Amino acid sequence: MAQAIVQLKNAVVRRRRKTILGPIDLVVNENDFLGIVGPNGAGKTTLLRALAGLTSLSGGERLSMPSLSPGFLLQGEGGSLDLPLTVLDVVLFGRVGRARRLTNADREAAKSAMERLDLAPLRLRLYRELSGGERRKVQIARLIAQETPLLLLDEPGSGLDLDWQSRLTDLVSDLRLRTGRTIVMITHEAGLLPSCCTHVLLLSRGMALATGAPPAVLTASNLSRLYGCPVEVVRRDGRFHPLIGGRG
Repeated sequence: MAQAIVQLKNAVVRRRRKTILGPIDLVVNENDFLGIVGPNGAGKTTLLRALAGLTSLSGGERLSMPSLSPGFLLQGEGGSLDLPLTVLDVVLFGRVGRARRLTNADREAAKSAMERLDLAPLRLRLYRELSGGERRKVQIARLIAQETPLLLLDEPGSGLDLDWQSRLTDLVSDLRLRTGRTIVMITHEAGLLPSCCTHVLLLSRGMALATGAPPAVLTASNLSRLYGCPVEVVRRDGRFHPLIGGRG
């Protein structure tokens, strides 16, 4: 039986007496790839932060494996722009933070992660001098280099062009297949979820609209309800692409 890495039980988050998430129950098991899909303002980032333990619950509880330290990429995360850090410095933080000396294995992991994202030529550039999309790729490289059983990705394709959005989906899929890491990825575009996604949660106004295996959840009926407009779904290479009104 799969072991739960982190779960929320009857979780609620309120701000200024307004409920923005929940009540919601959610279990993330070892080896899951959970895609959380919803429109802007659905509460996706709040849910991810609750899973990470970065947002306090107003009700319910969060349970996790002992000493769980997830790697996470939050929307808008850019790292410190004040310090004169290079791209290599930022990626290496994914390995050791400030806790211990660097090893050859740390440097090799950082090098490999940068090469996979075409960042090797920028390794000595100052992070603060990069574009928003380039900084996004550096933060993703940091996560790839990090050895953690759970990755929490908040709109990882944000700020990237169409080519890199597609390449990022392939990269996340490859990372999952090669390492077996448990991944939670939120997106407003279901078509960006890789074919290795095992579970999907549709989130609307802080509540679960549907949850289960992708074929059962990413249907025209469910997505039309989610977005409030007619949606058709095309399945291609194991991925589900919503077409608004059949137009794409």
